[in-house]
Amino acid sequence: MPLALLLFALAAPQEGALDVLDGETLYEDGWLFTLGYEQLRKGTLREGSDRTSDPLDRVQTDRSLVASAHYGLRYDLQLSLIVPYVSRTLELDDPAGPDRLSADGPGDVTLAAKWRYYRPALEGTAFNFAMLGGLDLPTGSDDERDGGARLPPDLQPGSGSWDPFFGTGLTYEPGRWRLNAFGFYKRNGRGGHDYKHGDQFFLELAAGNRFWLEPYPGPFMRADLLLRFRREWRDFDGGGIVHDSGGEQVTVGLAWAFRPRPTLDFQVSVEVPVTERVEGIQLAEDYSIFLAFGVRI
Repeated sequence: MPLALLLFALAAPQEGALDVLDGETLYEDGWLFTLGYEQLRKGTLREGSDRTSDPLDRVQTDRSLVASAHYGLRYDLQLSLIVPYVSRTLELDDPAGPDRLSADGPGDVTLAAKWRYYRPALEGTAFNFAMLGGLDLPTGSDDERDGGARLPPDLQPGSGSWDPFFGTGLTYEPGRWRLNAFGFYKRNGRGGHDYKHGDQFFLELAAGNRFWLEPYPGPFMRADLLLRFRREWRDFDGGGIVHDSGGEQVTVGLAWAFRPRPTLDFQVSVEVPVTERVEGIQLAEDYSIFLAFGVRI
């Protein structure tokens, strides 16, 4: 599964790494290595925008460990390699079948480049505009089986397809404040089993304040309020529409960032949906959590 661990599968390696979905780039010849952990729980059965009872009491938990390396090729061009390890588990109360389905393994690797194309000279503030482009590679398995039967696509570690994406955003930092806006679109290809995950759109608006800020190279802490919109179009299986797929979601989140010194980063965030609408009947997201650690050299 590429770009994601999310609502409909859109919570991605991009979201599982630091310093990707913003307008800033690393300094020339600088490196950033990060290790992130994401967990997403889906246990609410929805039909359209309404909750409905689930006779199977299903709960799906997606976990991802995401390692990434980012390099400043130039002061305005950053290259990224993002490698996830994915675990997906579906627990259910089904007297006629198994009570647990699961798969784990390497996910789809992401290659990305971010170009900071504009940075106006402003005294006392930083204003950065950037474009992001990249590709999710079909490195994760999309043929995992349980009891001899192939697992559903949303439980597979990989998509089996080549998935390009592009986006743009800006980051504005006046004084202690940090304002970030970023959006991207991903075009999912067709996998080896003739299954195509729906294309995805993501938009983030974030506002943060460095409530503890010491003079450089002293530490800082920042709290962010996140507002995110995700849209996934319907899947296709063998050329036909998968009716119980696709939808949209708005979430809010809180994030805490701590940099004890310029070479170290820590980040924790929690995200919950405030509105969701699904096509057909689907399990929808209850919450997601994210933790990350970064080292700069």
